[in-house]
Amino acid sequence: MKKIYLLSALALILCSTNINIATAESVLEPQWAEFCPPLYENVVFKPQRENSKRDMENNYWALRKAKFEKSIMECKVISKTPEALGACYGRIVNIEKNKTAQRTEAKYEKYTETDQQIRDGGYWWY
Repeated sequence: MKKIYLLSALALILCSTNINIATAESVLEPQWAEFCPPLYENVVFKPQRENSKRDMENNYWALRKAKFEKSIMECKVISKTPEALGACYGRIVNIEKNKTAQRTEAKYEKYTETDQQIRDGGYWWY
């Protein structure tokens, strides 16, 4: 009976140490869709037509996606250990989240400024 307990304890210890070993395959790669609006998940750069806000927005997200993909590839090349790869991916995630938050805040500020001008009678057509 003692042998069974001893073997069970030994198997449990061996299994628990194997679980903690991280491999490069176990590190989850950030996905572009986590940081962009759904419309721009598969965005590609387009020549900009004159005064086209849609093209400007599209190209912003296309350039940002290209930089994101380049950063992911650099992490894969530079990082020698799973911990380093995870840290590199973590930096990319923080950078992209900050960029998205700043862009959202800037758009909100622009919207509220325009809204305030409309309420104050700043536009002649209203």
